Amino acid sequence: ETGCLAGLVLLSLILPLMLSGRLPRKECARRACFWTVGPGQALLGLAAAWILFSPGVAPFALAFGVGSCAMSAVALQRQLQGRSLGTTD
Repeated sequence: ETGCLAGLVLLSLILPLMLSGRLPRKECARRACFWTVGPGQALLGLAAAWILFSPGVAPFALAFGVGSCAMSAVALQRQLQGRSLGTTD
């Protein structure tokens, strides 16, 4: 269970680092990107709480955390690509 928690801690760095590398200049675009990062971080926190309160299901909670982080990363990447190309406001 300790390894699963350590993995979730490392996963929690992915979304903020993705955003900090290409943070949009417009305030509304920045706010929209934060609304993508926030739920991703919340789902990782939920997976960590799941591991803490029910250690027997740690591998499933880790899989849930990896899946939610991957989906949030894909959504954020699409948002950042659209912002950099100027196709969305």
